[in-house]
Amino acid sequence: MESQDEQIMQLARERQLQALAARLQQQQQLQQRGIGVNQMGNQMGQQMGQQMGQQMGQQMGTVGSSMATAYDDIPITGPNDLDLFIGQPPSQPDFASFQAACRSGQLSIIESIITSEPRTPAFLHQGLVLALSAGSVGAARYLLEAGAPITRQTPKHILSAPEHQKIPLFKLLTQHGWTTNTPGFYGAVLLPQIVTNDALLDWFLAHGADPNLGVQRDNRDRYGEPDSDSCAALETAASHGSVGAVQKLLSAGAQMGNGAPLYFAAGARPPGANPHPGLVTLSREMDVGRIPVMAELVEHGADVNQKFQSRHMNPQYPIVNAVRAGAVERVKWLLSQGADPNLRGAFGSATWNAQNMGSDEMKRILQAKDLASKD
Repeated sequence: MESQDEQIMQLARERQLQALAARLQQQQQLQQRGIGVNQMGNQMGQQMGQQMGQQMGQQMGTVGSSMATAYDDIPITGPNDLDLFIGQPPSQPDFASFQAACRSGQLSIIESIITSEPRTPAFLHQGLVLALSAGSVGAARYLLEAGAPITRQTPKHILSAPEHQKIPLFKLLTQHGWTTNTPGFYGAVLLPQIVTNDALLDWFLAHGADPNLGVQRDNRDRYGEPDSDSCAALETAASHGSVGAVQKLLSAGAQMGNGAPLYFAAGARPPGANPHPGLVTLSREMDVGRIPVMAELVEHGADVNQKFQSRHMNPQYPIVNAVRAGAVERVKWLLSQGADPNLRGAFGSATWNAQNMGSDEMKRILQAKDLASKD
């Protein structure tokens, strides 16, 4: 007789399976109909009025997104595939050994398990992502050749691999149809995530990565294409990358007009820093370190008084962002380039922010500028 704990575990497992099965059924129904949730709303709009149809499409899209999982585009072809996504599947007792072998790159064990009985794409994919994360090129190659699919989330696992194995693993994926511009969910591409890694950046650009592609701003289509007017790669490089990375992206055709890279460089903060509750303290090295990047952007036409347009509240102007980041040296540099400290964004002007949340040195700099402007 099962204990109470075992009964609770079994009930929880059944609920997980029911939820996964519901998502799978919804996905299959939408694929069979050949239309997405937003298209459903638009079609209904032809009968009920365009505005109402669009609203319903957006609402249905929100519901669909809330039910989405990281496994949505993995083919489910076997009755036990759903078990793979909830831990140790009792229906496939050799799965734990398979996982361990994929992590360690033990090809003989991987081959033995795969050939012992027919394996589904979902089974193979679970091993593939482990091999990619561990940097096991040989195991990943074998699994791909055995039929493991490359889904929208597969390539990002390479970013967890040992550094010297990342490029060989990306090369391996290109041999099986993946490209540097292949999108993940909502059009996300990998380039913005690797711009701080010089070796990967060089390889991606050499293999055709488009610096103007990026995740959809409006999350309009989970399985859709990237935005083609994104500044995500350049803005990330401006915030955290080197001058060389910014130069490489600009040389590859990155368009500054797609976003506001100078704004992000001016306000760059330590990872995890939150400027909203109070003053951010920057090291001088980090403060000064962004100035060459900012100079490079201005040399290529960035406007020191450009207003950053976003649907989210933000400081809007580079100098306001720099003041709120506590970046004294960047503020000095921006002022020397003609930045206006009295431009008011959603969080006020640079002068106001310095007076209310700036350090003593920041206050002196902005006060001196204010006095000079009155002379």
